[in-house]
Amino acid sequence: MSATANATSAETDDATLRRALDYPYGWPGACYAFHGGHAHAVFDRAALRRGRRPVLAYGSNRAPAQLCRKFGALPAASAILVERCELDGFDIVHSAHVTSYGAIPAALLPRAGVSVVIAVTWLDDQQVEEMDQSERAGRNYGRRELGVDARLGDGATFGNVEAYFTDHGPLHVDGDIVSQADIEARGRPGRGLRNAEVLSRAHGAFATDIAFEAFVIRLARDEAYRDEVTSRLKAGL
Repeated sequence: MSATANATSAETDDATLRRALDYPYGWPGACYAFHGGHAHAVFDRAALRRGRRPVLAYGSNRAPAQLCRKFGALPAASAILVERCELDGFDIVHSAHVTSYGAIPAALLPRAGVSVVIAVTWLDDQQVEEMDQSERAGRNYGRRELGVDARLGDGATFGNVEAYFTDHGPLHVDGDIVSQADIEARGRPGRGLRNAEVLSRAHGAFATDIAFEAFVIRLARDEAYRDEVTSRLKAGL
């Protein structure tokens, strides 16, 4: 193999690792409009909400990079409003499955005394369908109304928000459901774990015969292996 081919392969491996390990990805932490593949300032929230459905984004769906992967470079006329919001009585934990890109994703869990800082995306009907497809509705996540109010960053509250709930159940680590430490929250019972830390534990439990990086890359590229690890995650770490 040539040096150029080796470099290309290494770059590809690095991109695969970064996508898996960097989940749930960075976001502005405040209100923005997603279009043209990037986050933009918002000048009229009401206009961007009009005719749209509020859908919680508590993992990667609040990140511009992930929205770009799912929707491409949307025109400004189809911009998605992403608003910071707070939700009481719920925590963000880890789902007991592996994504198609090798991460162990977030899950929404009722938990008294906890408030999480997440986001809501305002989607048109076609965008909701596309989001359902990306969440593999019926296999990984199901969408339904949350049933409680959420507080937006501007102080407004709303109660018709929808959310994706994992079909795999929450991941147990050492017998407990642990919080997703990448997501800001108040009132959590004990320390949480980041996605990369959970992947490291999965490697230690299931694949000590290969390097950690090779394990993560295999999760992202080998569907049968990914399904096997997902099945084993049901028993916890």
